Amino acid sequence: MKHTHRLTLLLLAGITLFSSGTYSQPGVQVGFIGLNHSEGFITNDSLSTLGGPYGFTGGILFELPLTGTLSLQPALNWVSKNWSDELDDGIEITKTKMVINYLEIPVQLVLRQPRESGFFVGLGPSLFYGLSGKRTVTIDGTQTRSDDYVFGSEEGEQRITLAFNVMAGYAFGKLKLNFNYSRGITNQPGEGADFGNEDHFALRIGYLFSIN
Repeated sequence: MKHTHRLTLLLLAGITLFSSGTYSQPGVQVGFIGLNHSEGFITNDSLSTLGGPYGFTGGILFELPLTGTLSLQPALNWVSKNWSDELDDGIEITKTKMVINYLEIPVQLVLRQPRESGFFVGLGPSLFYGLSGKRTVTIDGTQTRSDDYVFGSEEGEQRITLAFNVMAGYAFGKLKLNFNYSRGITNQPGEGADFGNEDHFALRIGYLFSIN
């Protein structure tokens, strides 16, 4: 399975690099992430789990035209997922925060209307590679604990996740607004682990640059 993940990583990365060197439109995109699950990260008092899952993303993309309405869109995205909790017991305020950062490589087939502005939809595979993670505890504004998140440990998720993406959006010329849903296929809770890279929603705004 690990060999399959590595081959998929190389394949998607290769498609992205190939697209960047061909007659494709480069672009940038940023956005916000919402998670519909809270994971099992515990609070500092071990009595509850962290909530309020949210995140941020940003990256580069390449639009490679295939036909007048169909294109291939690989991208390289930084994805940061965050969970947090704040406890005020009347004596002190304890804040617990968990952050996990990923490199995401999606490759989507995009169908759009045959004009400069209009709706578009897309789908395709993606791969997440865990870069880093950290759990911090702050009491009354002073950090009292900081632990690195270890991928592949008994409590941590695996570093590589295969996923599937779907998206829909609207293009205002070179400016694009899209809603994306990513669903993890591998590296899920219940596969011998308590944690996993499950799914998330992303609202992104992007801009494609002109090619002379």
